[in-house]
Parts: sequence; C-alpha cells; structure tokens
Amino acid sequence: MSQGVGIVETILTAEPPFCDSFERISIDKFPIWALGKEITEEDGIEAMKKYMSSRFWFTYRKDFSPIGGTGPTSDQGWGCMLRCAQMLLGEVLLRRHIGRHFEWDIETTSVVYEKILQMFFDEKDALYSIHQIAQMGVTEGKEISKWFGPNTAAQVLKKLTIFDDWSNVAVHVALDNILVKEDALTMATTYPSEDAVKLIMENGQVEKHYATITSKEGEWRPLLLMIPLRLGLTSINTCYLPAIQEFFKLPQCVGIIGGKPNLAHYFVGIAGTKLFYLDPHYCRPKTSKVFAEKEPSTESEQHDTNFSELEDLEPLPSQTSDVYTKMDDSTYHCQMMQWMEFESIDPSLALALFCESREDFDNLCEELQKTTLPASKPPMFEFLEKRPKYLPKFEPYTGVSMKIEMKEFDDIGAANVKIDDDFEVLDVKEEDEELDGNSEEKNPEEKVPEDTEVIEN
Repeated sequence: MSQGVGIVETILTAEPPFCDSFERISIDKFPIWALGKEITEEDGIEAMKKYMSSRFWFTYRKDFSPIGGTGPTSDQGWGCMLRCAQMLLGEVLLRRHIGRHFEWDIETTSVVYEKILQMFFDEKDALYSIHQIAQMGVTEGKEISKWFGPNTAAQVLKKLTIFDDWSNVAVHVALDNILVKEDALTMATTYPSEDAVKLIMENGQVEKHYATITSKEGEWRPLLLMIPLRLGLTSINTCYLPAIQEFFKLPQCVGIIGGKPNLAHYFVGIAGTKLFYLDPHYCRPKTSKVFAEKEPSTESEQHDTNFSELEDLEPLPSQTSDVYTKMDDSTYHCQMMQWMEFESIDPSLALALFCESREDFDNLCEELQKTTLPASKPPMFEFLEKRPKYLPKFEPYTGVSMKIEMKEFDDIGAANVKIDDDFEVLDVKEEDEELDGNSEEKNPEEKVPEDTEVIEN
C-alpha cells in the first residue's frame, strides 16, 4: 500500500490503513527516546513499532449511551483532547499497577490490565469514560461536546483521580509556567478529607473500587505532574527543541498532550526533530466484552488484526462455570506509527511526568535542573524549591464536600485554583476555541493533516 493511498483511505473511511511491510521506513536519526526508553539503531524500527502498539490508544467512539442521559452518543468532532487525556492517564495506570514500559500481547491479558482498560470504557459508570470526563469538564466551564485545551484536560484529570482509591494517584497541575517543588510535595502527601465527596454513579451506587482512601496523612502518593505550557505565541519556538528532547529521556516521562491547532495528539517519543504520536481521530463503534471458553476454539481465538468493524458478540454457551471474560482489546492498541516535525506542533501543550515514589520525585527534580531545563534558553518553565511570597498560598485539591451525581455537574463549583482560560486559546483568530474543535464541517480532512507523515506497518 502506498502512503498516498493510505492517506486517502483514512480520509474517506476514518479507518487507519495497515500493511505488513516496514521496508519503506527509515529513521534518519537514532536513538529514539520513547517515554524514557531508549530505542537504538540496533533495536530497529520494529522495537519502536512494538512499543507504540503497547500503549493504550483511545479514539473517537460512536453509539455509546447518551452522555448525561440526553447528550451526544459520539465524541467525534469534539473529543480528541479528552481521548488524549485518557491515553496519558492510561499510561500512568499501567505504570502504577503493572510497571514501566508495559508490553502488550494480543493473545494474553492479565486481570489487572483488563481492570485498567475497563475504567476507560465508553460507559456511564466507568470512572475515566468519555462520559465522566465530559461531565467533569462542566466544572471547568466546558459544556458537554465542547472540546478541551491541555490545561482543562489536566484540571479534569486532577478532579477525577480523587475518586480512584485503587490507584491512589495524586495529580498536581503546575500553573503559570512555574513548578514549585514544595507545592508538588504537598499534593503528593495530602489525602482527601474524610468528608470528601463520593462519586455517585447514575445507578445510584458508589463503585466499590472508588471508596474512601484510608492511607495515613503524610505518606507518599504516586504523583502525576502536569505542566501546561505555551512555548510560543502562534507557533512553537524551535529554541525549545533540545529541552523537549531531554524531556523524553526522563524515566518519569509519560508524554505530552498537545498537537496542532484544532487537532489534539498524544506524543510518546522523539527522534531528532520528529515527534511520534498516537492520533485519536478515528471513529469506531463502542466495544463490549467478548466471552470465550477457558480453552477457546480456533474460531473464538481469531482476532481482527486489521481493526475491521466490531460486532457486539453474544456470550458463547458453556455447560460449566469454567468460563472467563476475554475482552477484545485490539482496537485499543495502534498498529501504525505516525510522526510530525517539531516545528509544526502547536505551542499550547502540557508535559506529563509520573513519580511512583519520593525517591523518583527527588531524582526528577535533580534531572530537571541538571539537564532538561538548561537545554533551552529561555527554559521551558521555572523550577522553584519553595513558593514565592508574592504568590497566593497553595491549596491542594482534595475534592469537594458535597454529593456529586454524574448526571448533574452544574453546581459543583470551580477548582481550588483559578484557571487561565486565555492560556488555552490556540488560534488567535478564534478566541473561543481551544486545541480541539475539529468537526467534519470545519475540517473534513482532519483525520490526516497534509503535513503529517504516516509510517504504516
């Protein structure tokens, strides 16, 4: 399949093209750095292909239950930044519960892996579903079906993770291009108060995995650092390229959410000036669990490796209780690689770093000051040990003391910190728009931007 044919197919069908050969692929500069992992020329492009396919790939979906009961049944045209936020958080949870650099195998899955993936299903009672993210966005002033910028996405993740007792991840969003070590430490050692709200799902129940956190105050909570930045006015300043290259070398790196104006992507690696990314702009039907016998037949073992349209399969009959749930997760892992030049990305983005332990965090702070920030002049952001006196007192977000029902978010109130809405305006001609906002009417060729190069496998 030629690259031109693949692009045309993608635009017309909204399905990514696939082929089996990597003969046309050439990377002019090794190593590739992917989320802190070095891939050398000796490893080859196949290693990068496998690494990218092991990351969660969340895309547009359709035919799910209406958001909020009466809202949209698809996020196509508005949900790409929400999907990028899901991909980023999915990587964090894989590291939290399985370990760094998870390798996906289509033939086998673990209970923990399936549990993580189910948290992102397009169902109203899944904690990190498009339903919950969109509805929590209302607390950030975003109506349902309005697209997010990277800052809004970060704030929503901060609020939703409060309800995930199983993962117990603290999210700190560093604002105003300043990362204050003292603030991040406070966030990582602060727990929701005892009267903090529980998440009441639409079925009226509190999901058992999202109950009260009981850890002791002062103990370390795994920390996700989100650093929203604007690295230029209307286009990215190329002086920041060396710093971004150093960023992807950090062991704590879990990627960047950003993209192009009106097109959000999840960036997972870099080679020279080329940024590798996962693209959410493919619309697929909502998936459901697939049931298989403990020793599947040849028929039930088959997987659609070409990501053809999924069908809702009925449970296979069984005469015994020796049955397990086997989900078809093939459409949650991408079998192609895409990259774009650094100079073509939008200046509005958010860096993400995950620190499993205090030692991890201290190491990160040292590396930021030693290698990452000095790599560009001016530095991407400012790193401070303590909060300056001229800034207001830092108040860690610990939830709100009221009942949240996922059908009604209008009265929850704002976050502990003031959100700089102007930060998220990407197109100075469209002051009401953020990084997303891609619709079929506005941009019918959004699926594959003209200057984006696609590496097919």
